[in-house]
Amino acid sequence: MQDKILLLTEFLKEASQIMTEEELTRLEKSYNGKLFLTSDDVIYKLWNEVLLLAKENLFLRSNGADAARIRKLASLSPEEKETLAEVEIIINQNRFGYHYQPIVNTEDGGIYSYEALMRPKSEMKLSPFHVLKYAELTDRLNDIERATFLNVLESIETDKPAFHGRRVFINSIPKTKLENEDFRRVGELLMKHSDTVVVELTENAEFGDNEFSALQERYRNMDIKIAIDDYGTGYSNVQNLLRYNPNYVKIDRSLLTEIQDNPKKKHFVREIIEFCHDNNIMALAEGVETSDELHTVILLGADLIQGYYTARPSAEIIEAIPFEIRQEIKRYHQERQDGRDQQVYAAENSERVLLDRLVKDGYKCILVGKEGTKNGDVAIIGSPSLETEIHLEVAPGFKGRITLDNVSLSNVKSRPCIDIGENSDVTLVISGETRLNQSGIRVPESAKLTFDGDGKLDIKIEAVEYFAIGNDLNSRHGELVFNQSGMVNVNARGKTGICIGSGLGGKITVSQGKIVLNFNGNTGVGIGAVNANAILDIHTCAIDAEISLMNGVAVGSMNGSVDVTVHKSSLRLNMSGKMLSALGTISGKTANVLIDDSIVAANISGFYCTGIGSLEKATELRVENGAFRASVSGETALSFGGKSGDVKAAFINSDASVSIRSKEDTQEIMSKFNIETVGGRSRIIFNGHEVEIT
Repeated sequence: MQDKILLLTEFLKEASQIMTEEELTRLEKSYNGKLFLTSDDVIYKLWNEVLLLAKENLFLRSNGADAARIRKLASLSPEEKETLAEVEIIINQNRFGYHYQPIVNTEDGGIYSYEALMRPKSEMKLSPFHVLKYAELTDRLNDIERATFLNVLESIETDKPAFHGRRVFINSIPKTKLENEDFRRVGELLMKHSDTVVVELTENAEFGDNEFSALQERYRNMDIKIAIDDYGTGYSNVQNLLRYNPNYVKIDRSLLTEIQDNPKKKHFVREIIEFCHDNNIMALAEGVETSDELHTVILLGADLIQGYYTARPSAEIIEAIPFEIRQEIKRYHQERQDGRDQQVYAAENSERVLLDRLVKDGYKCILVGKEGTKNGDVAIIGSPSLETEIHLEVAPGFKGRITLDNVSLSNVKSRPCIDIGENSDVTLVISGETRLNQSGIRVPESAKLTFDGDGKLDIKIEAVEYFAIGNDLNSRHGELVFNQSGMVNVNARGKTGICIGSGLGGKITVSQGKIVLNFNGNTGVGIGAVNANAILDIHTCAIDAEISLMNGVAVGSMNGSVDVTVHKSSLRLNMSGKMLSALGTISGKTANVLIDDSIVAANISGFYCTGIGSLEKATELRVENGAFRASVSGETALSFGGKSGDVKAAFINSDASVSIRSKEDTQEIMSKFNIETVGGRSRIIFNGHEVEIT
């Protein structure tokens, strides 16, 4: 008895691996021969129970789906049962018709292909959805697959000229399998019309790698093109797309509905289209229903369009879509092409623009704030090693943030790398290291530019006349606000120029971060104006300047009056040249300078130079709770103020330490200055000797 029980155990173990009734029957016969049981054997009843258990397990493994279908069928209402019966009739009698919807190209609106769409022939007017739903309940999807392929392929076989030499897309139902004879017939027709047929597969995670590879290999051997349907929903991901390696991707209509008003949809669809183009896949926008949707997807780069707006499905295979729609498509395509021809890329609101793609596509300009997108945020993404010949233009009236992340921009000489439009209000967020080569940032008088971010902005310029941030020598600049926590670094070389500011001035506020200036030439200004008054508010920041000029000012104006406030900041100004003022003006009428809770250090070597103030006119200097240190040397050298004009200086609870080396006896000039010292310490060394301050 014990041996027979062991045999029963072995039987159950083997039966657990079996998937068909035929295999289980063979196994049962084999063990019957080993057990030699009779009806009066005590093990006989146990053997029958074991057989029943094996059969129940087999049913659960192989027919679980059938059991679920049985439960669903049992729960159908009378109306649903009537629909089910009608579907059975449609399938059994092959009562399927087909409408063909044009798929048009986005260059000229010409019909590229058609999609065959099932239309069941029934007085109940059932939709394809109902047919598929009830066919699945009765396990008839394989019959739908057979009918679809054979019906459409035989239509092509009998009247191929009706399709005007264009491709026909046929939908395939996932996980269906054709019987041998049907499989052979469909295969023959597919091979015969491989130049016409495209098989649509719905992206489906249930496909195993081996299963899908076999299907893919079959179609490739027949030279059949593959399209992935409904991309962007369900199991959509790049890995699946790479696995499928299709010829076409149909972007699901859920991503395209009202896409013109949805920046996130635009971004996602643009990424899909660009991925398709990078991998030699045609991108098809499916379900386009409005002119706005059509316009948007064409500008995003879709290759093909399908939807009610361009053409509805019809039993008649039309040769062309309406003329007006074709003309509209041509206009939108021309708009996109104009951008390419002019090498202008129009960035959408909330878009992340990848510079490497633009370089690959030959663009030379990025336009932010095109018509219809006057407000928003745009991010431009580069990489530390990527150098480009691309410049950035901001449309007039744009208000928003533009993030530059490891971006390199350049333009031809005398044209700005970044051109801010009139009446715009732009916040430039610097992330990583952004580089501007050959030119800088133009901010017209009516605009405002604010700097933000923790990155580094590096501007390099070499030109006869130049400006790095602001405007040219004959213009005023708009409001400039430096509110970044990172660094702005300017390296410039030329005859005449300004690093931050313009020829005719404008408002400048430096409220955070660090600014480093390194420039040389004939005439120039670091921060301020060249030929106009300069009003500067500098606080909570650090400014370092290394300047070599014949005539120049580090912070202030060459020929205008200056009003400068320095609060909680550090200024280190090193200059060499002929006529120089580190913080002030050369020939402006007045220089009013307030240094509060800050340190200003100037190291100046020139022919006629001063540390702070107007070199030729009146100066008023006040230092409170801060420090002023200067080393000034030259033919005529002064610590503050100039040779002529009134000079008033007050040091309140501050530290003033000045060393002057001058061939001209400027000690006598300085003795006429009105200097007030309250608290702190003030010390002036003139040609090696300390001068008493009264």
